[in-house]
Formats: sequence, structure tokens, C-alpha cells
Amino acid sequence: MKNLSGKKVLVFGDSIMYGSGNGGFGVGEYLEKDLKMVCKKYAVGGARVGYKAGKSWVPEQVAKAIEEGAEADYIIFDGFTNDCNISEGATEPDVPLGEILPGYEFPEAGELKKEGSTFAECFQSVIYTLLLHFPKAKILFIRPHNMGRRDDKLQKIYGETALLLCRKWGVPYVDLYSCSGLNTFIPLHRDLFTCDSYGWGRGDCTHPNASGYELKYMPLIEDAICRL
Repeated sequence: MKNLSGKKVLVFGDSIMYGSGNGGFGVGEYLEKDLKMVCKKYAVGGARVGYKAGKSWVPEQVAKAIEEGAEADYIIFDGFTNDCNISEGATEPDVPLGEILPGYEFPEAGELKKEGSTFAECFQSVIYTLLLHFPKAKILFIRPHNMGRRDDKLQKIYGETALLLCRKWGVPYVDLYSCSGLNTFIPLHRDLFTCDSYGWGRGDCTHPNASGYELKYMPLIEDAICRL
């Protein structure tokens, strides 16, 4: 395995990157433990790629890192799990999918208009901003596992859109939805690999516990990082 000891990694995204189901011990902390990397975590539980009032916004996470002068050898991010969520009482996803716009000139993350933003627009802005401000960093997008608490059709559409955009911009990705074997529509997977966030006496389908990270997430993520 490649020696990544001391390499700096920035982590952006939502609760899965943060480690909400594992006491805050998320992807970045595992990279520190397993590969001896140095992690700076900007990920926040509940974050969206597109804007939703009162929620963390991945473009703002990226803009904050730039403002702070963060340095990176590697960057890892996720996003769309909360964008495609349908909030209680609503009939549409929290953030509209939007269209894959052509070209390679987009507003930087810190310049995006919040109101009326779409997932696809903001996702491209995040990638553009990362490539612009961290030109020497190696970037990796993480598509999370198949989640039993998300509409199956929507998570497929948003996830495939994210991968299409990664391919457009030449950003490598790890597709845990297709390749991890973790599907929390299956009750046994739900209970073995996600935490009991709500005191239901069963896994919440969404947030990996220690077994979820160690058996389903990190082997694929760490292998991908070492191949970049």
C-alpha cells in the first residue's frame, strides 16, 4: 500500500463523511488511523450540495477551507443523500436535481446564489472550485451505499448524475452504491452496518456504524486513495 503518512486530506460533505453514526469518527479519522494521513474535516451532518435554509451547504464548506488557507494533498467529498431527501410534508426533494449544464466556467463555491440553486449546478461549482484552488490535490468523490430510508429511484438518479459530472470533470470516484454490497433495504444489513440513531432498536439505514465503515466503506476508499 502506498505510503501516505503525513499527507494532508480535506473532507467535505454530510454526516457520512463526518461519522455521525460512529461518534464523530468518520472517513477522515479512519484515514488518520489507517494511513497516518492528517485530516481537516469540514463535513457536517445534514449538509446538502444544493442550498436548503438552515442546513449546512457543501459549497460553503469549500469556501471556508479556501478562506482559512487550508492546504491539501488529497480531497474527499460526498453529497446528494440529503439533496434527494423528501422532507416530512413535502412532495419533492429538498434540492431540485437540475440539469447538467455544458462548459467548464461556473461560479466559484463562495459566489453561488443560494435561492433557486440546483444539485447539478452546485455540484459542478464545487468541483470547479476545488480544481481551481487546489490544482495539485488529488480529488475523490464518494457515492454512498444504497439507503433504505431514501426513495430508491431518486437516490439512483441523483447518484448517477453525480457520477456523470465526475466523469465530465475527470474526478475519480468510489461507487459504494454499486460496489460495496451494502444495501440497507435488507434488514440484516441495516442492523449490522448502520447505527441506531433514533432509539428504534434497529439500524437507521443511513449512518454507518464502526462495522459499516470498517467492512463496507474504508477498504474501498483507502484502496482508491492509494491508487490516485
